[in-house]
Amino acid sequence: KFVTLYQLSSELLSKQPHYDWGLRAVKSVLRVAGNLKRAEPEIDEEAILMRALRDFNTPKIPAHDTPVFIRLINDLFMG
Repeated sequence: KFVTLYQLSSELLSKQPHYDWGLRAVKSVLRVAGNLKRAEPEIDEEAILMRALRDFNTPKIPAHDTPVFIRLINDLFMG
């Protein structure tokens, strides 16, 4: 799901020079997810990963791309 989200994001979102859908971004999201899981160990790992992906990426995404990105997350993790 993680890889699919980044592949679809790179295809569907506008091209921005600050977007990073590579290994550096994956590592950063996993670091955020690990911190969230340690802080709240009772929460399901998939929910933690979804939250980490949203929290890490949405601040960097322009307003016109945000609905597309949120829909991708919801479709992949909740659908």
